Amino acid sequence: MSLKQPRIGIYICHCGQNIAGKVNVEEVARFASGLENVLQARHYQFMCSDQGQDMIISDIVNHGLNRVVVASCSPRMHLPTFARACARAGLNPYLLQMTNIREGSAWVSLDSGQATQKAVRLVSAAAARVRHHRSLFTRRIEVNKSVLVIGGGIAGMQAALTAADSGYPVYLVEKDPSIGGQMAKLDKTFPTLDCAACIGTPKMVEVGQHPDIELMTWSEIKAISGFVGNYTVTVRKKPRYVLHSQCTGCGECARVCPVLVPSEWNEGLSTRTAIYRSFPQSVPGTYCIDKKDRAPCNVACPAGANVQGYVQLISQGRYQEALKIIHDRLPLPAVLGRVCPHPCESACRRSQVDSAVAIKALKRFAAENASAPGFVPGTDRQEKVAVIGSGPA
Repeated sequence: MSLKQPRIGIYICHCGQNIAGKVNVEEVARFASGLENVLQARHYQFMCSDQGQDMIISDIVNHGLNRVVVASCSPRMHLPTFARACARAGLNPYLLQMTNIREGSAWVSLDSGQATQKAVRLVSAAAARVRHHRSLFTRRIEVNKSVLVIGGGIAGMQAALTAADSGYPVYLVEKDPSIGGQMAKLDKTFPTLDCAACIGTPKMVEVGQHPDIELMTWSEIKAISGFVGNYTVTVRKKPRYVLHSQCTGCGECARVCPVLVPSEWNEGLSTRTAIYRSFPQSVPGTYCIDKKDRAPCNVACPAGANVQGYVQLISQGRYQEALKIIHDRLPLPAVLGRVCPHPCESACRRSQVDSAVAIKALKRFAAENASAPGFVPGTDRQEKVAVIGSGPA
């Protein structure tokens, strides 16, 4: 018989006096026999017994039933029992629907009539639902026995360590440049007032050195698809602009960086340099350059000069270092400081606030005020320059 034409059998269990003591099971069965697509509606003392199961199997075989409703106790107790009975009769076990009229009707604060009417409604709903069931099939597939932990705070670190110590490969993804989370910012922890760093720092080191944990900091989850054991996760790893294999964590870069920004680590109460690590005990200890975007002045400059770099150095009075950066791209900064059409100033975002930075004038200022005896500009450049005209420019 085609599954497009439901042939339903409904079976109501007395469950001793657990159900029949309050619910009129005969009345429920009579009502069920009149429902749409119902061919059989029976009640029995113990439907989960061998005799009860044999009744269901016999009706499936002899009457061509292709849907079964069992109204009894909790599906958590006997759903596998009735599913196996359907399978033995050749019916897909997923074409079974159970409804709980013991806890749902007999065991609630209702009189006998109300309990019976509620059981009638539960059976009617189950019959309506089972009409839409479709055959499903189980399958055995291989699973990837690895663990993804999202977030490298104290909870994420402990979860990663527990899973890794149990023998599972672990991927720990953290959106910040270092693991540690909020606890690394604390001084003491409630309720014992233990030192937060004394608890968190050893775990950070252990996570960073564990052979079964792949640490992915400065990274974010972009997409997750699949199912348990076969997930596919897309991770966007943001660039640090510093080679992890070559950074020793000495901090010299931060000491000479001219760019200062508010420190997220100190909740904006202090500043940090554009190249930084969150705190001295960061794991990993590799520094990170905070680049929000490529500077529009750099993009607009025909020579591709590091405009933001030398402007910052000039602001700190480090003219010699600024001139060296200028000479990396521009062999004649004093001349260009006078005649350059300065497309960089037209692109400067500062103009959105008040007025653009006077980049051309600053270039000329650096060229005229830098004192670098013995400095030979452009030593790493192979190109030659032809100057045509002997005017002031």
